[in-house]
Amino acid sequence: MLGFGNEVAKVLSVMRREKKRYKNYLPEEAIYTGRAMAEQTQYLWKDVRKKIVNLIEEEISYDSPYATVWWYTVLLEIDKEPAVLFRFLRFLRQYRDAFSLNTQCYLYYQLSNILFRYSELNNEDNKVEFQLFYQEVLEEFARELSLVQEEIGSEKRNQNLVLVVTEQFISDKHGPTKTAMDRCKILIEKMGKEVILINSREMLNMEGRIPFCSADIGNHDLSKEKERTQFWKGTEIPYYRCKSDSPDLEEMKDIIEKVRAMMPVWIILIGGGGILGPLLGQLAPSVAIGTVPSELGVTCAKYQTLGRKITEKDIHYLKRIGRTEKNIIEGIFTSSLKEQKEHITKGDLGVSEDSFLISVVGGRLDTEVTDAFLEMLEKTLQGNMYVGFWGGFSEYEMRIKKYPNVQKRSSYFGFCEDILSRMEVCSLYLNPTRKGGGTSCVEAMFQRVPVLTVNYGDVSVNAGEEFCVRDYQEMSEKILKYYSDKEYYLRMSEKAKKRTETLLDTETEFVKIMEEAEHREQKDRERSRQNAGMEAGKSSGSEY
Repeated sequence: MLGFGNEVAKVLSVMRREKKRYKNYLPEEAIYTGRAMAEQTQYLWKDVRKKIVNLIEEEISYDSPYATVWWYTVLLEIDKEPAVLFRFLRFLRQYRDAFSLNTQCYLYYQLSNILFRYSELNNEDNKVEFQLFYQEVLEEFARELSLVQEEIGSEKRNQNLVLVVTEQFISDKHGPTKTAMDRCKILIEKMGKEVILINSREMLNMEGRIPFCSADIGNHDLSKEKERTQFWKGTEIPYYRCKSDSPDLEEMKDIIEKVRAMMPVWIILIGGGGILGPLLGQLAPSVAIGTVPSELGVTCAKYQTLGRKITEKDIHYLKRIGRTEKNIIEGIFTSSLKEQKEHITKGDLGVSEDSFLISVVGGRLDTEVTDAFLEMLEKTLQGNMYVGFWGGFSEYEMRIKKYPNVQKRSSYFGFCEDILSRMEVCSLYLNPTRKGGGTSCVEAMFQRVPVLTVNYGDVSVNAGEEFCVRDYQEMSEKILKYYSDKEYYLRMSEKAKKRTETLLDTETEFVKIMEEAEHREQKDRERSRQNAGMEAGKSSGSEY
């Protein structure tokens, strides 16, 4: 108790000196003490953490915007309190002009990452504030570029040319990269379009960086720097990679002018965010292919996809951000799987061949595998049950010390190049509460492994209602049912495999989405012609 008390006292002292001595400057001491306090307090009871957050927030001075960003991100590291994030977003909107354009973009990506990783922060009020902040940042970029916000007329557009824009392009192990390549292939091979794939390199880059507690850095494949073509499953895709660490105003202006001259018929945005893609989307109709299919993404594209049925709650949210259900295209989000290269046994993993092997897969398991999830496993695991964690879980050894049953019945296998070979020997795919994981659950179902997930996030949408539960209590009960009821297990195993027939049919589902977008555009054009005719009639009538 004394340890964390001392850290809090140090922070309060530093903040008070900071306000007296500095104006919009963050001393090294503030960064050091803030980080130390976050580390000391992260495992305290929630009500204690909340009191600490309240104490620190009272000392934050908006007169120093850079310091305010730092201290708010420290608070969010201590306690994922939605109201704190809301006030932080409100501050950023109010003081946005205090930050350079690149810093605004940096903050946009860091906050987007936080909302993605922590479901408890992702409520409607915070999503609305974040969407509005993003729109304002995008408008500022458009003003800085002197961009004429006028869509190229449909009669002038090259009906054969489509631009696909992605904010991050890495490898065939990366979901959004595969999403981009799959859509390019279908546009070329099945829809007869010319395609240019643009990698804007905007995702979580460090341009405009300021102190931000636990900031994330995006991966970008530097080996593709000079490539002008990508090859995907036998298809050649013209490729352009932005030269500068984006967003670079000069390069963006050059790209926008070149695209204006090309006059594409569609702009496809993978994910739907960023700066360059939405600005290009002001020249031609744009469709955001959401990479989080379970929810409405933060985007300014004309249309965006949703991997489930739209709800009244969605419609209410859309109204608050100035959009309607006409901007939403419902469609199944599909994936492609990396080819299986090998076959292994459970023994190869150091696990008993007769074990009931439960897989937990994800790149962010340090945050996604919570104490609540581990407590559920601690109470549930029995007999020859065993849990394998695959992906990013650097805190595995430290975290499971508190859970002796999990410690005895689990292993961390790290990242895997050939996840299909691992899913082939698993008995059940278990999903913690999170947004992501949509592709790995398809890999499991393809191998006839049933999925068990709470009714939230991409896995619940991909797997379908039959594989969902309300909460971790019901998840525990269902694990035991899969374990003990062989007939039920076999039935759900076949349903899992059957479900992948749709989830892997990108050709059918993506073509449906583009046909629906084109249908809506055609109706818009007809409506515009009718309105123009009515206006012309009124004008001639008044002259008469």
